[in-house]
Amino acid sequence: MKWILIVFLTFCCINYSFTQDNNEAMAAIRDQIEIIDSYMESDVFFLDPEEFLDQIADHGAELNGYYEHERLKKIIRKIGMPNAMVITVFYFWNDQLIHVNYKQRQYMETKNADGLVIMDYSNAFTKYESQHFFDKGKEIYKVVSGNAVKNIKPEETFVSYSLRMKALLDNKFKNRNTYEALQGKWVNVQFPDEHMIFDETIRFNFRDGKFLKRLKVKIKDDVMYCSSPKDQYIYRYEIESLNAVELVVKDLQDASASLVFYKKVE
Repeated sequence: MKWILIVFLTFCCINYSFTQDNNEAMAAIRDQIEIIDSYMESDVFFLDPEEFLDQIADHGAELNGYYEHERLKKIIRKIGMPNAMVITVFYFWNDQLIHVNYKQRQYMETKNADGLVIMDYSNAFTKYESQHFFDKGKEIYKVVSGNAVKNIKPEETFVSYSLRMKALLDNKFKNRNTYEALQGKWVNVQFPDEHMIFDETIRFNFRDGKFLKRLKVKIKDDVMYCSSPKDQYIYRYEIESLNAVELVVKDLQDASASLVFYKKVE
C-alpha cells in the first residue's frame, strides 16, 4: 500500500511540474504573439508561388515574411483552393517557431446573371481553424474549432515546413541589396545578341530576341545558383562585381572560370 502511495504522489508531482511548465511557456508565447502583432513597420519579403507550392493554386497564392530588428517574426501564407482560402500564420521568436494559426475560409455561394449557383470568391467565412503552440520545436498545446472544408485535409505538421520557408526568406533578406541591384535587363558585352532579365528571384535568358530559359535564382556567399526544374541542373556564377551599370560574373561551369561581362539596359 505504501509503495502504491509513493508511486501516486510521484506521478502527481511530475504531472504538476509538467503542467506548470506548459502554463508558463503558454503565457510567454501569448505575450510574444501580442508583441509581434503590434509591429507596425516591418520589412516585408515574399516568395514566388513555385518556391513554396508543389503545384499552382486554383485561385492564387502568396507567402510574405515580416522582419523586425533583422529577424523574421511572422510568415503569412494564403492559398486559394477550389472552394476555400487557406490562411496560415507562422510566428517566430528568437528564430524558433512558437505559434501557428491555420484557417480554412470557405467561399460563399451566390447566383450569376443566369441564376446559376457559383462561388463568390470575394466573400468567405472561417469553417475550420486550428491553433498550435510550440516550445523548443515541440507542440505543447493545440486548439481546434469547426469542421474541415470538403476535400481539404487540415495540416498537422508545421515545424519542418516553416523552417524551410524561413531559410528561403532569410536568404532573400540577407542578400536583399544584391537581389535589388540585379533587377532589370542585362546585355552580354561579349555576345550582344544574348541578354537576361531578372524579375525578383527569377532569371529569364534570351538570345536573338527569343526566350531561351527560365531559372530560379538563389544567392549565397556571392555565388548565384540558377536552377530549372526541367533539367534538374544548377548553374553557378560567382559575382565578381555588381553596380548600377555593370555586372561581372565568373562562370563556374567553365573549367577556366572565365569572366562574363554584362551592362545594364533600361
